[in-house]
Amino acid sequence: MHHRHAIFTLVVLSICAIWMIDPSAAAQTTAQAQRQTVWNGVYTEAQAERGSIAYLANCAPCHGAELEGVANLKGEDFMERWREFDARGLYDWISKSMPRQRRGSANRPGSLDEITYLDIIAHIFRGNDFPPGSRELAVSLMKNIRIERRGGPAPVPDGALVQTVGCMTKRNASWMLTNATEPARTASSEKSTEEELKDAAAKSPGSLQFSLTNLGYVGADFDPNAHAGAKMQTKGLLTRQPGNNRISVTSMETIAPTCP
Repeated sequence: MHHRHAIFTLVVLSICAIWMIDPSAAAQTTAQAQRQTVWNGVYTEAQAERGSIAYLANCAPCHGAELEGVANLKGEDFMERWREFDARGLYDWISKSMPRQRRGSANRPGSLDEITYLDIIAHIFRGNDFPPGSRELAVSLMKNIRIERRGGPAPVPDGALVQTVGCMTKRNASWMLTNATEPARTASSEKSTEEELKDAAAKSPGSLQFSLTNLGYVGADFDPNAHAGAKMQTKGLLTRQPGNNRISVTSMETIAPTCP
């Protein structure tokens, strides 16, 4: 008993020491402690049952009664499309773009309420054999729920739309993102939301570097020279090649005027 108490005290003191040295590191430690995956029982059986009814009424005409229709929502197709996303990305995509038009009806994206969308996602999770738990899926919890294979996380697939944070650096005549974080998937190529920028600001420097292509896509008023040396949030399409990892940029925002 005394041994357990000593271990607990040591853990608490370690976290406090981290917070005193770097509050952002403490925030990351807390977030990591709360993080779950779809294999941790993140919805309830009752929620999935409600979702089954809502899915059949609103989604099955296009996606199939067994999740096997357009944009397959089951099995390897679903996993490869959504792995390494957090569950909030899936919720945002479904709630903003579904249900879509079907014969004899008007487009209805975003027409369902929050609880119904959550129930439908619970049904999709059950259909992919993710186990149920004792707590219902909620929007407030979804940022910390990762969609990944049972064996654990894997590098983001080539060609995926990603976001990463790094230092805007000019080398020869080319622009690069250096000290960049591991790319994370994003559902939107548009400018980052306030929540995304807040998350980006809390990230520590990484060890990766990416060539930046298609910078003109960011906008005619975006001048890379004005952001040289800045810590940047970058979104774009990822290409991994030996010695030539690159991002075809869709948006960039300044997080800080200088890199740590």
